[in-house]
Amino acid sequence: MDTATVPVIGFIGFGEAAFHISNGLKNAGIQTIHAFDVMADDPNAGVMIKKRMETAEVHKCNYLEELLENSDIIFCATSAKFALSIAQQAAKAITKDKIYVDLNSASPSTKKEVATAIGTAGGLFADAAVMAPVPPHGHKVPMLVSGSGALQFAALMKTYGMDITFINEQAGSSSAMKMFRSIFMKGFTSLLLETLSASYQAGVDKEVLASIQETLSGSTLEELANLLITRTAIHAERRVTEMSEVVATLNEMKLDSTMSQATKTKLQNIVHMDLKNYFGGKVPANYSDVLEAIEELSKIK
Repeated sequence: MDTATVPVIGFIGFGEAAFHISNGLKNAGIQTIHAFDVMADDPNAGVMIKKRMETAEVHKCNYLEELLENSDIIFCATSAKFALSIAQQAAKAITKDKIYVDLNSASPSTKKEVATAIGTAGGLFADAAVMAPVPPHGHKVPMLVSGSGALQFAALMKTYGMDITFINEQAGSSSAMKMFRSIFMKGFTSLLLETLSASYQAGVDKEVLASIQETLSGSTLEELANLLITRTAIHAERRVTEMSEVVATLNEMKLDSTMSQATKTKLQNIVHMDLKNYFGGKVPANYSDVLEAIEELSKIK
């Protein structure tokens, strides 16, 4: 299929994400969209699913095989826990000219298994990591894609306004990026919640936010990583003591200290590795030096 040919789209699962992406694609010029949802005929959940299909002018397929036969690009938009089993079922009917796009927030290893199932059957696979909430963006929601069919998928669908960034041809790469980014984004949100719960109760939340803002805004994230991680490698023991005091203070205030306790544990692990001695008491030049040292010392243990 070339970019001049209007692809026929199929959705396995027709929840909120599929609905909004379908609406956007229809408005962008995609003429035919099929959808198959195992809950479509459910007396309760099926009411909303059918209403969405009608609103988006999507053709309801009664069988997965029907959708696979009549679609060029198949989006799986169900749930991570069903991603592999659905792919294995789809592999029984998919053909080599089809592109199977997994939108589920599954692990990199699951995406690799899905890719193997689809690839063994002759299909092309795109591991799509959705990087923002779908409803505000519709089909233009930012996506990272990797896998055997990722480049072709990106070339085809960018024509219709999709915001797709090709990573590489290795299934799992884009999902890994999303997952590891989530460590920071979800962790950062949790840290903010714990920080502000305490500072708000103490009446200094605005001041604490301003202080953090000053630290974060003066450098790029890479510069901050080089500053904070390298210094922590040398000064972890002192910071364990400080976090012990933080935990004690939060306990006195009867506030949750989950994140602070986790930080203390992480720092204590660095102390046990004796990174300070490894670097001869001198702050290393780059955060990657610390990561390499942790990897080396972990293998020794």
